[in-house]
Amino acid sequence: MLRILTLLMCCSIFMDDFYFFRQPFDFYYYYLIYLVFIVYVVFSKQTIRLVPKWFLNFMLILYITSFLTNVVYGTLGMHLLKQILGITYSAMAFFLLLKTNDFKIEALFNRYMQLAFYVALWGLITEVFLLQGIAITDKIKQTSNGFFRIYSVMGEPYFLAVALLPALYFQTYRFLNEKTYRAVFRNWVHLGAIGLCFLFTFSSAGYIGLALIVFMYMWSADYFSLLRGQARLLIAPVIIILGITFYNNLKDVLSEFQVRVDDTLSLFQGGEPDVKAISEVNSSTFALYTNYIIAQESFVRNPFLGSGLGSHPVNYDITFAKYFPPDFIERFGTFNKFDANSLFLRLMSETGLFGLGAIMIFMWRFFMGKKHIRNPKLRYLNIINQSIFILIVVRLVRTGHYFGNGFFLFIFMYYYTKKIADGKFRVPWLEYPQAKPPAVTAVKTPAPEAPPA
Repeated sequence: MLRILTLLMCCSIFMDDFYFFRQPFDFYYYYLIYLVFIVYVVFSKQTIRLVPKWFLNFMLILYITSFLTNVVYGTLGMHLLKQILGITYSAMAFFLLLKTNDFKIEALFNRYMQLAFYVALWGLITEVFLLQGIAITDKIKQTSNGFFRIYSVMGEPYFLAVALLPALYFQTYRFLNEKTYRAVFRNWVHLGAIGLCFLFTFSSAGYIGLALIVFMYMWSADYFSLLRGQARLLIAPVIIILGITFYNNLKDVLSEFQVRVDDTLSLFQGGEPDVKAISEVNSSTFALYTNYIIAQESFVRNPFLGSGLGSHPVNYDITFAKYFPPDFIERFGTFNKFDANSLFLRLMSETGLFGLGAIMIFMWRFFMGKKHIRNPKLRYLNIINQSIFILIVVRLVRTGHYFGNGFFLFIFMYYYTKKIADGKFRVPWLEYPQAKPPAVTAVKTPAPEAPPA
């Protein structure tokens, strides 16, 4: 039973387009998976710790401050309760997933990798059929170069790109470092499927993640090191030039990508919002820029705590008319007003420096770097940690949903890979070096005194 539920929990990462209804809140299929899993674990394992203490303490502070700021700024409503329930519920489910699997992070990550491969493979199959004029899916969006954006089983190509990011980095590392025949064949197939599917999402944020993957691997393999691998240091400029060439060609081949880049740069280089310039941009850039302006307004009003969890949509409704004409909503819609189009912007709007500082400290504190990358026992934990770091960066740039696409599974994996590798969280499946017994100092026994004469 546990194996089936574990599989379903991992499947939930890719189930953002499976829901019962959208109003009055989003009710996804995986909420039921979480419920069944939590109930099963509580009754079968008789556990009472549903989240780690460090996480509980932080979230209690965040919930209390959010309640107070929502009250102060008059934004208190069901949106706060929805975020509290969603975050807590998701965090409990994924912490218990790790706990019931004895924190075997590599095994769980491999399960996720297998699912990522099948999701990518299905995406490529839909692409082939669409190119042949056979619509086996109703998610059809053709690009200017004639190809179709791949959705696979997910609601948006961007969500697919984000969900595949850790798998793409991990599989890239395997491909470049595992040399046995069986591993090479498997890695060719898996990297080919995941990599092609990722590219065919045509997601601009996904391509940012791709650049981070290349940089992270080069850094881990000492391509930038002056002390190690001097020959690799000479190769680094060649790879960078190839990357720039790829970027320029992408802009030429895919006009939508060029439009997004140019529109975004032109808006953010300006000062005050220019209504005329904004009216001419694409909908994606419009969503990012309008949410930035509204998040900035909330941040300036209360830079330390923001306006409270879940308050950004309320701020959006109140503030939009201050900067933009009403017809913009009819033309562009209120894209991403619920998640601010970016986790960074949403944290800036709803939690201020407190939330932004917390996520930055968390990323820095539990980033493993390449500390254990040459240790055979800890190498893959290190690579998993790096892959999740890339995921968090990309989510900061774009997705503002606090718990979608299994975010808290990756957050807990990020934390515990570091703790386990540093020996600060001991697990039964990892051999730890034996502690040396304390040195025993020989004590000399004094010679007996001679008897008195």
